[in-house]
Amino acid sequence: MKKYYDLVTKKNVLTAATGATAIYLVSKTLLSMFRSPPYNPDQMNFTNLAIEYYPVASARANVPGELRRLLLSLSPNLDDNSKRTTLHTITQCIYLKESEANACTNDDIRLVALFLDDGDKAVKTEALHALKAFTAVWRFKIKIQEYVPKIIELVTSSWDPTLQVAGLRLLNGLNIPDNTHTLLRGMLPNFLEILLMANTFAQVQVLKLLSTLAQKEDLLYDIMNCRTPAEFLSLFQPSLPGNMLYEMLVFVERLSEGRLSPQYQSMQWQYGDNSLHETIFGNNSRLSDRLLALIIHPEEEVQAQACKVILSLRLNREESKVVSAPAFGANISVHPLESTRISQVSNPSDLSNQPLSPNNVPSEPTGTNVSFDSTHDNSGRSFHTILGTDETGHSFYPLPRADHSFYPLETVSSHIVQDQRDNSFNIPPPCYSGESDNGV
Repeated sequence: MKKYYDLVTKKNVLTAATGATAIYLVSKTLLSMFRSPPYNPDQMNFTNLAIEYYPVASARANVPGELRRLLLSLSPNLDDNSKRTTLHTITQCIYLKESEANACTNDDIRLVALFLDDGDKAVKTEALHALKAFTAVWRFKIKIQEYVPKIIELVTSSWDPTLQVAGLRLLNGLNIPDNTHTLLRGMLPNFLEILLMANTFAQVQVLKLLSTLAQKEDLLYDIMNCRTPAEFLSLFQPSLPGNMLYEMLVFVERLSEGRLSPQYQSMQWQYGDNSLHETIFGNNSRLSDRLLALIIHPEEEVQAQACKVILSLRLNREESKVVSAPAFGANISVHPLESTRISQVSNPSDLSNQPLSPNNVPSEPTGTNVSFDSTHDNSGRSFHTILGTDETGHSFYPLPRADHSFYPLETVSSHIVQDQRDNSFNIPPPCYSGESDNGV
């Protein structure tokens, strides 16, 4: 019994437990192998293993002239598996053999685009990948632009994530023609729905597309006024992937830049209560709180873009205050002088505390008369504008003297005396302690 207790040590117990665990795992693996169904190569579909963006080169794609042979063999009469495989290999050949891709024609583009109407979603996806590869050749971009309405329809009518990403990537590689703006205007709610509901890959691509559309003057207001759900601001959470947050901040920056453009500010726009404009730029927007949290994001690219958006939003608020304020001189109107003759001022100190206007000048002469030299019509009204303004009454200039020199308008502290000799205006020093200036 004593020998038995000597064997039960911590080291021996740990060794036994480790061995038992290893035996259990090996036996479980062998049992799973015996219970698995037999291997059947016919049930495997290798086309599902295709890489989404840039496929890995295959041995067949490296064969000279293979791209032309594949295009000649591509036909709508093939089965779905052959269509997918052929289109996938065509995409590989285009990326790997630029010279053979340049030798293709617009007829080849039309042939590949025919499979956008195929009934199988995987075939449509491979056709989108092939067209995206063809955009590497500049002259084919213009031809592929003809299929933008069909591509938009595929993206907005299907919730297949692979198909959506392929279509959005193709749209981002093209110059969106102006004749599709009407269609895009009606599809904006669908794009925002993809932004809220799709996976990260689709969100990044749809944000790139929306940033491009925000730079179109005729689409900016439609994007701003698009109805946005309350959870839109949840897309600014710091826990989201950095590439998605960066594209989201770029999109907001594009909207802010467009909102500050002279063309956009020249119009008076009306927005709905739940519009994207009110969510981002409205007085009750909570976006600033979300942006402050992104300043300390681990990725420097997101931090820098968040700072740019904060400055842009501040500039928008300052610009809004300037636009909403009344224009300079808006409450100033220029009227003809009611009278061109100023009578005696009984108390000069009263005049120094009041603005010089017709309402403050007595109309009945009571003593020494002082008159302005001005042109009159039959009614006695003056045609001269108010002193210190030009003909429009908006800009100011110094008053001319009789000797053609200029000096600024001085403060009127006493009554004005007209010099009968040179027809100019002299402003005598003010009188104090009620002294009279009758001796002048």
